[in-house]
Amino acid sequence: MPHEPAAAAFLWDTLAFAKNVQVAVGDTSIDAYLLGGPVAWATERQIELVGEALNNLRKASPEIAERVPDVHKIIGMRNVLVHGYAEVNDRIVWLAATTSIPTLIPVLKALLDEAGPDPIVDWTAQPGEV
Repeated sequence: MPHEPAAAAFLWDTLAFAKNVQVAVGDTSIDAYLLGGPVAWATERQIELVGEALNNLRKASPEIAERVPDVHKIIGMRNVLVHGYAEVNDRIVWLAATTSIPTLIPVLKALLDEAGPDPIVDWTAQPGEV
């Protein structure tokens, strides 16, 4: 069943940010991650954006948001990263980036499959077909 446009947009955003988390953290070991620096900063920022997009999804379509595993924990992590920087546990952030995000991506893809094609852009079109 197609989702309302706002919900689909927030799902697309969440998926894009989740993929960015994977790019940011890459194959960085926990020891390297704990040293801080650009990898940690980029990873945290993208996790913040995942949480923000899911928070917006929860407001726009609570019933769809509830189908995202641990949606409340993800939004809670976003809140800690944004507002509680002194409380950030880098080990938990690294674990979220390397274990939770990879399991989140297929869920988001499945929800987007239900939503049908993007009414603005056909993401499946080949170059020159749009």
